[in-house]
Parts: sequence; C-alpha cells; structure tokens
Amino acid sequence: MWDKILYLMEKIETFDKLNRPHSSYKEHKVYANKKSIKRSEFYQAYAAGYKPEKCFEVKTVEFDEDKYTRAKYEGTMYRILRSYEIDSENTEIVLTGFANKHDK
Repeated sequence: MWDKILYLMEKIETFDKLNRPHSSYKEHKVYANKKSIKRSEFYQAYAAGYKPEKCFEVKTVEFDEDKYTRAKYEGTMYRILRSYEIDSENTEIVLTGFANKHDK
C-alpha cells in the first residue's frame, strides 16, 4: 500500500543578527498508510483536551520521535500527538490539529 505522502517536519532554531530566535521547519518526505483513529484512543485524548484527527503508519527507520514534532499532510500542518512502534519495521503516529486547547 504505502500510497499516502506525509511530510515529517524537523524544527530548526536559528537566531538573527539581534539574537532573536526564529523557527523554521525542514520537510522529510515519507510514504505512509492512512489508518483510522481507534475509538478508545479518541475518547482518551478528548478527555485530556486533544482531538486526534489523523493516524498514519510509517516505516520505523524513517521516524525519530525526538526529531520530528510536526507533520504535514495535504498542505495542512499537524502536531504529532503520539507515536507507537507497532513492530520493528512500522510505527503508528497520531496527529492533531492546532485548534486544540493545549496548543495555544
């Protein structure tokens, strides 16, 4: 399958001449499988103030949870809410939008 294109976003912190911080993101293109959000996961996240919106399966070798904190899918940026290593080859990531109460 692996027919969806997902961009994992690496945050790059730089400083300008006046030593003010600036953030930008570097895209890393990966192929993914789109999955459904599990009902139990949806309710647990919703109780904590989050709304999981998308779920994808990516190759474990392409995903580093310390490096990638955001993902872009079909032109929309999402925050990576959770990642779960399914097996040694695949990792599931759950994405949430920026309209959640914890993203202010």
